[in-house]
Amino acid sequence: MRIRDLIPWGRKKENAPDVETKGGPLMTTQSETLPSLAPLQSELNTLFDRFFERFEAPMLQSGFAGLSGALSGPRLDMKETDKEIEISLDLPGLDEKDVDVTLTGDVLTVRGERRHDNEREEGGYYVHERSFGSFYRTIPLPPGLDTDKAKATFKKGVLNLKVPKTAEAKRLTKRIEVKSA
Repeated sequence: MRIRDLIPWGRKKENAPDVETKGGPLMTTQSETLPSLAPLQSELNTLFDRFFERFEAPMLQSGFAGLSGALSGPRLDMKETDKEIEISLDLPGLDEKDVDVTLTGDVLTVRGERRHDNEREEGGYYVHERSFGSFYRTIPLPPGLDTDKAKATFKKGVLNLKVPKTAEAKRLTKRIEVKSA
C-alpha cells in the first residue's frame, strides 16, 4: 500500500464523495475544489513515495548514517559489460583496512567502519574529539556470474569490484540492433 492510497483528496471522480447542496447532491473533484494545490500535492506524493520505497525492499536497504548522515548508504555505480559486472562504491575517508567485502550466494555485502580520534592542545585547552560510524550495503547480483573469480581493489576512497560472467552467460548475451522506423 502506498501513502497516496491513504490520502482522501486526489481520488478519481468515481470515488469522489457526494456533497449536499441546496440544489441536490454535487460531485466534486480535486481540480474543482483546489486547483492551485495540485502541483504541491503531486510533489508531496513523490517525496512520500521516495521515502517509503526504502522500506519496501529490505534486501536493498543499507545503513551509512554513522558516516554521512544519509539514510541510503554509500552510493554505487553498477555497470554490465560483455565480460563482467563492475561495481564502484564511493567511500571517502576510508582505507582498504576499514572495508570488508563478502559474497554469499548471489548477494554481495560491503561493510566498513571509520574511526576518527583527534587530540590536540589549543590555547591552554586540551581537545579530544572522537567520531566513528559503520555502514553496510547489500547488492543482489544477477545470475550467471563466476563469483569465485570476483576481485576488489581500493584506491583514493573508491572501492571497485569486478565479477566476471560465466562462459555460458557470455555466450547467451546477444546484442540487438535498434533501427529507426
